[in-house]
Parts: sequence; structure tokens; C-alpha cells
Amino acid sequence: MKYVLKKIVTFLPNKWQIFLNFKMRVGYFPSLNNPKSFNEKIQHRKLNDNNPLFPICSDKLKVRDYVSEKIGAQYLIPLLFDGNDISIEQLKNIEGDYVVKTTHDSGGVFVVEKSQENDFNQIKKGLDKSLQHDFGKEVSEFWYSKIQPKIIVEKMLKDKEGSVPKDYKFHVFKNNNQTRIYLQIDYDRFTTHNRSLYDENLNLIPISWHKQNNFIELQKTKNHETMLNLVKQLAVDFNYVRVDLYNVDGQIYFGELTFAAESGFGRFSDKKFDFELGNYWG
Repeated sequence: MKYVLKKIVTFLPNKWQIFLNFKMRVGYFPSLNNPKSFNEKIQHRKLNDNNPLFPICSDKLKVRDYVSEKIGAQYLIPLLFDGNDISIEQLKNIEGDYVVKTTHDSGGVFVVEKSQENDFNQIKKGLDKSLQHDFGKEVSEFWYSKIQPKIIVEKMLKDKEGSVPKDYKFHVFKNNNQTRIYLQIDYDRFTTHNRSLYDENLNLIPISWHKQNNFIELQKTKNHETMLNLVKQLAVDFNYVRVDLYNVDGQIYFGELTFAAESGFGRFSDKKFDFELGNYWG
């Protein structure tokens, strides 16, 4: 029955698609004209907000200039290549371990480690497919459709033990000049993908959001306050944005800015928390 409903929904106007998808995925009918909850406000943004900064800051290449202006280029992951296309030979000749992706898409990230077997033909096919993909249309986030599809290659980040560093996802809300920050960290992404949420002081929040919460305690890093300050600077132009940072043995790197977390379809284990976050979003 759910499959049939999903097929029917795809033929409806965009606003009705969002309305019905919201009920199926979040669990209640949304108010799209007078949004109160976090998820409702994301849908309202998708339907009504034409902020010209959204396409710039969602573009994985152009956002680098924005970040440089706000906090400095020292927080950017080293860029090894950018262009409209890339050949298999070029991919093979890039030195070191790296990550290659397109500027306008979500997902479609390819990791190349020189110590491993890498299928460059498959990577090339994946990149070509991603270049043709209109992610913005798929998720009704208009700003992605305005980004020129390009390819970028960035150095792969690893800590001194050779592990991929934690991805700190800071959700920044502003209302009446008051700022509130929540931290999301995803664990075991390729196995038992789970997610823990923390307040600004890294206290665990007993809520699951879209993924199971395994309530993993998080130790405060020495430069935690520095990360918070950088996050606030990067979020200064928005009433809500998710700011992603990496912390590699004390060196902080910028990840990305996201304006519609879970595309506004992330169900909370407690509906009240959805509306609580909405109150912080002015």
C-alpha cells in the first residue's frame, strides 16, 4: 500500500507531494503556510525562501570563497582539482589519497586510497551520472538546481592513527538575536548507522532523530569553543543552517553548509522536540 501511495504522490503538484510525503515520513500533517515545527519550517523554506546565498553556499566549490571571507582559508580542505570534467588518467595521476565529488549533488562521493584497489572506470561512470543529476528537483530544494555541475577533488582527511575524523554537524538556530546550537554526530555510517544529539555543552539529548540514538558520550575537545565560534561566524547570515566541521588532531576543517537537514522529513522520537527546535528558528 505504501508503495502505491508513493507512486501516486509523484504525479501531484510539488506542494501536495511535500504535504503527503511529510505525513508518511514525519507522522503528522504539516502546516505549510504557518509552520511551527523544525520540519515544517524546512518545508516552508523549500517552497518560499529564495535566499540568493543558498545556491552559493551549497555549491561545494563556490562555498570555499564564502568560508575564506568569513573565517579564513586555513580552514579549507586542500583542493587538488576542479573542472567541468575529469578523465580516468587524471584521476589516476592525482597524488595521495583523496575524495572526488560533484559540486551540486548530495551523495555520490568517491574515495580513492592509493593503498587499496580503486575501480576508476566505475568512479568515472558515477561522476558522469552525477553531473546529469538534478538533485534540487528530486528533493524540492531549488538552490541545488541553480548550481553549475562541476567536479572537485579534495585531499582525504585522516588523523594521526590513519582514521577518518569525526564529522561534527552543528545545527544553528537564531531567534530575536539569541543563538542556540545543537550538535549531531553520526556513528558507524556503513554498518549500524546511529546518531547521537548533544546540546552546546555536549550533554546528551534523549531523543532519536531519523536514526537510532545509541546515547554515545562525547568528550569535549580542547578546541571545542573555537569550533563553536567558527560555527557562529559561518551561520551569521542565516536563521537556521547546519554547519559541518572536521577536527583532525586539533586542526579544524570546514565540511559543508546545509539548509534543509534530512530535507525536512526527519522524524523525531518525540514530536515535542520537533516543535521545540521550531521555536528556536526565528
